[in-house]
Amino acid sequence: MKELEKNDHYQVLKVELPAGTNMPRHFASSEAFVIVESGNALLICKGETSELVKGSTYSIPSHEPHILKVVQDFKALIVMAGNAVITYPAL
Repeated sequence: MKELEKNDHYQVLKVELPAGTNMPRHFASSEAFVIVESGNALLICKGETSELVKGSTYSIPSHEPHILKVVQDFKALIVMAGNAVITYPAL
């Protein structure tokens, strides 16, 4: 993940992951908004699987553990609170 912008109110991260990547279970300390630029991935959150495709958006609640499985090379923007932290808990 690459930080594109950050201030006291929000931060914008760019995610670029190749097909076959599995992002391990993690959560953010604030609500996170995903805006998909290209590719295809499966987001597993709250026991449900959602397909993320170009042009789609998804809101992930604060402190909600989730997993991302990249099906096709994936690019997205993530917008969160400026002080938000992403945590990867021990398995």
